Amino acid sequence: MTGRRIPEDVSSSDGSSRLGSWVGAALRPISLWCLLLVGSLLLLQAVQWRDGADSVIWWLSSALDRIGVILPFVLFASGVALFRVCWDSSRALRNAAQFGIGLSVLCYLLAAWVEPTVQHRYLVSVESATAARTQFGPQNPVGLIRNLRHVEDNPPQTYGLSVDTPERHPPNVLRWLLHRPAALAVFGLLNVFLGVLAAQLTANLRRRARRNARVTIGVLGGVAFLACVSIASPIEPFLRDGTLRPGVLSAWAPLALPLAEAWLLYYLIRRRRG
Repeated sequence: MTGRRIPEDVSSSDGSSRLGSWVGAALRPISLWCLLLVGSLLLLQAVQWRDGADSVIWWLSSALDRIGVILPFVLFASGVALFRVCWDSSRALRNAAQFGIGLSVLCYLLAAWVEPTVQHRYLVSVESATAARTQFGPQNPVGLIRNLRHVEDNPPQTYGLSVDTPERHPPNVLRWLLHRPAALAVFGLLNVFLGVLAAQLTANLRRRARRNARVTIGVLGGVAFLACVSIASPIEPFLRDGTLRPGVLSAWAPLALPLAEAWLLYYLIRRRRG
């Protein structure tokens, strides 16, 4: 009976050290990508800084918005790192579930609660911001539901998407905004499992081929999911011809892609095992 490969830093440590080992390995790629992508995106907004958007709160809101969007996508790299540290697929999947749920909750809190609250505080502090823009409070779930109920109880003659007239926003768009952070957080959870499955599928490849295959799977999966989000969004059809596409379905439908991808990777792994 052949021994199963277990990394030295895991096999020679106690339970607490093992926990710190795989959590640290999973957090490293997140920290790197968030620093690189958030830093580059914020630098691109230097023009707005020169135009007067020099508030620390504005920069914090921008950073939180970027992190909330980026984090679910880079969780794929965390899944790869978990398999590399744990090696055993069942252990890696268990750790992926724990880590993915925790980070998905963080993604949801950032996108749905923290960033809208910080952005609202910035808008309130800006004299040029109209009172109508902040009449329903932050665009967190409470504010969105308040806005949705107002629109449903007082339907406008015509709908619009201007930030200065939230009382005219289409109900389906408000529902989409309400559900989108949760759907994106679930995508982050699925992305951790996709990373583990992709790492397991490519484990026997040569080092360079293995790295290229994992990067390709992660990047193509992320780009395809973004394309699905764009196609399913109710905003473009509304701007084009006034179509009110179901907001809840538009938010959750793109998750069919990562679910199908996970099933395909699992099928290929099982087939390779014979």
